[in-house]
Amino acid sequence: MEEKETLEEYYAHSFKQIPDDLLSASGAVAHFNILKRDNCFTALSFTRRDYYKIVLTRGNAVLYTEKGEVIIDRPALFFSDRSIRYGWQNTGDGQDGFTCLFNEYFATPGLRKAFRKLFSLFQDDIYPFLFLTDGQYRQLEQYFSLMRNEYCSNFAYKDRMLRDLLNLIIYTGIKIKTSDKKEFPGIHHRDLVTRFMEVLDNQFPIESPAASLKIKTPADYADLLHIHVNHLNHSIKAQTGKTTSELIRERILTEAMNLLRYSDWRIFEIGNSLGFEYPQHFNSFFKKHTGISPKQYKTGVPDNI
Repeated sequence: MEEKETLEEYYAHSFKQIPDDLLSASGAVAHFNILKRDNCFTALSFTRRDYYKIVLTRGNAVLYTEKGEVIIDRPALFFSDRSIRYGWQNTGDGQDGFTCLFNEYFATPGLRKAFRKLFSLFQDDIYPFLFLTDGQYRQLEQYFSLMRNEYCSNFAYKDRMLRDLLNLIIYTGIKIKTSDKKEFPGIHHRDLVTRFMEVLDNQFPIESPAASLKIKTPADYADLLHIHVNHLNHSIKAQTGKTTSELIRERILTEAMNLLRYSDWRIFEIGNSLGFEYPQHFNSFFKKHTGISPKQYKTGVPDNI
């Protein structure tokens, strides 16, 4: 498995002091930081990071991505999460802007959802980044400045305010990205069904019994595809003759059968990895749609023997 750069490694590589909260808790603590870019590190290696990062930048640089290089020669905003591999090289003096970073302990379900919504808009792009007009840069600069001021305060609820400002920045990025089209663009039924099936298939195969299916319901898929769930359901029914729930259920059932037959995972681990909170729920689901229990399918032996 590819190793990811940790926050501690980021601070060490960029010759910054590792914050006390990370040192005292060995990283197992909610961590957030925001830094001015006027003294930023000139290069970052090409790898994945074990943290989230949002950068507002003005200056010359090169962004290295899995799909190629991006020349940064004007104001820009870019995002990274724990799944994206990238590198960075400043190519000139006069760097300006802000870098904010936070770990999984600081991220809330709302922040993760906002990141997923944003990233879904960049599926066909080279990387989740936006070139900005001067006006957009100034607007975002105000948000980052507010965040830095709040970070330096002693307000009891500053973490809540920091998360709200992060959401504001993320949704501003969504607004900029979608400003040249309707917020919920009209998508042909066939195109939408293709995109839905890609998202569904990309969740499989499940790689580890410790993993758990994240996108489970039609509403989850609609949110990720940035459309209303009713539109998704209508399009899928019109194109396939099946409901969204039926397609999700069929794919989960296929994966369950594959794991029962070809893996050495325990039955409760398989159920958990497929999003079933309790073993009896997985047993009921499997028996309802196959006529036999998971145990009988796995062993080939009737339950009453």
